[in-house]
Amino acid sequence: MSIKKNMISGIIITLILSAIAKILANWLPFLGAEAIAMLLGILLGNTILNRKSLEPGMKWAEKFPIEIGIALMGLTVTLRTIENLGINGLAFILIQMTLTIVLVLWMGGRIFKVSNKAAMLMGAGNAVCGSSAIASVSPAIGATDDQRRTSVATVSLTGVVLLLILPILGPHVLGHHDLLLGALVGGVVQSVGQVVGTASLINPAVVTYATLFKMLRVIMLTAVVLIFAKMAQKNSVTEKVEAKKSIKIPWFIIAFVILLLINSFVAVPNLVTSSAKGISGFFGVVNLAGIGLNLKVDTIRKSGGKFLSYGLITGVVQVILAIILIKILF
Repeated sequence: MSIKKNMISGIIITLILSAIAKILANWLPFLGAEAIAMLLGILLGNTILNRKSLEPGMKWAEKFPIEIGIALMGLTVTLRTIENLGINGLAFILIQMTLTIVLVLWMGGRIFKVSNKAAMLMGAGNAVCGSSAIASVSPAIGATDDQRRTSVATVSLTGVVLLLILPILGPHVLGHHDLLLGALVGGVVQSVGQVVGTASLINPAVVTYATLFKMLRVIMLTAVVLIFAKMAQKNSVTEKVEAKKSIKIPWFIIAFVILLLINSFVAVPNLVTSSAKGISGFFGVVNLAGIGLNLKVDTIRKSGGKFLSYGLITGVVQVILAIILIKILF
């Protein structure tokens, strides 16, 4: 995690690109800073910034700031989130996440023929919180950098599509019921930033409800990491590969849980929680900028078509599941 001299230029460029994406998001709110950062990163990383001297810093910026961001997310949620949504809200999120993961894993193995680890990353990214969930699960299951980058790019682009569709589809199917629209957006859209962006295109009340549903998904992040780590361990045994005796949970997941518990039972100053939210959000943008800069055209060409179809069908399935569950539970 230490920064070496040959990394500085790449880190600075990634941070500058992230800041530019945040500024551009003010004029392109329907995309969001995360999607802008990733798309600019892919464009520049395959053209003027495609230089070996920048790679060490760009790879560092892609991996490590997001770990701090995920840990700080613990200060943005509390256990009271569950209480605020009630038993129906809790049931909706748990069933929606479970069915999403099961179907994504099934489609990955049976239809799209991707590796188990790639399917797990897609399941985590879609069910929980986009790139943050993929960054959390990736080291726990031993996924490769290419698997992680491709999954993040796919999930992020799917989130952009949902961001454009749900503000139109939601009111048409569910009417103008703010709680139900919040459940749809908060239960389906991938990243926290995209949830807020999508809900804001409907109305401010939906933003509040959607954020609550989304935060409940974030709270479940640790459980998802544990489940996938255990699955990866069983797969490694089945494939007769040497397996580790214990599951290694990333440090930032442990920190996330500790900060969540502190925020739940201790009166943390608003300045601290708002700062944590801001830093976490920016590091999420840095992560997407780094992924874009490191995601080369060859990698996209090899798996882009397959993964894009995988992501879009997953998005459709999630929306259908969410609407059915909302009709049943609310």
